[in-house]
Amino acid sequence: MRMEEEGVEGKKEEEEKEDPVVIGMTLHSSFHFGLVRPLTFGGLCSGKIPLADRFYVGGPGQLRGFMPAGIGPRASRGGSSVPGGDSLGGDLFYTSTLAASVPFPKSISTLRHNGARLFGFVNADTCVSTTGGASGTVSLLGMPAWNQILKSSRVSVGGGVSVGSPMGRFEATYAVPLRYGPRDARKAVQFGF
Repeated sequence: MRMEEEGVEGKKEEEEKEDPVVIGMTLHSSFHFGLVRPLTFGGLCSGKIPLADRFYVGGPGQLRGFMPAGIGPRASRGGSSVPGGDSLGGDLFYTSTLAASVPFPKSISTLRHNGARLFGFVNADTCVSTTGGASGTVSLLGMPAWNQILKSSRVSVGGGVSVGSPMGRFEATYAVPLRYGPRDARKAVQFGF
C-alpha cells in the first residue's frame, strides 16, 4: 500500500512538470463609448465644442498601433510631427479591445515569477465629428451617422509583454494596423504605462 501512495505522488509531480503554457490563460475585453453635445441655452452660448472638451483616440492605452490622438478629424494644415495635420478631436468615439494573455513559460522563470505575461490583442476604435454635413448636423440615429462611424473604424492586431508594478501596468507591444486612413498617425512599436 505504501508503494502505491509513493507512486501516486510521483505521478503528480510528473504531471506538474508537464503543465502546458495555456494553463493560466486569461481573456480580457473592454468597450468604451462617449458622446458630447454643447449646451446652447436657447442660443445664448455658442454651439461649438471647445477643442479641450473633445475626444482624442489612439495610443497604447486605447488603440495600439496608432499614436496618441492618431485617429479622428484633422486640420488641413499643421502636424509637423505627425502626418495629416493636427488632431481636432471628435464628439463621438468608441474603443474596444479583445485580448488573451498567458504567463511566461517556466523556462524564463525570472519574468514568470515577476508576473510578466505574453498577450495578443485586437483593437477596434473610432473617433468622429457628427456635426457638419449639408444640414449642419448629422443625426446620430440616422443612417449617415452610423455609416460615418462604421467607415471611420480603425482595427489593429498584435502582441506584447505586460508586467504589473506598484505604480500600474507596463506594456511593450507590436501592432499591425489592418484598417487605417491616409491621415492617421501610426506607430508599430509602443510602450505604455
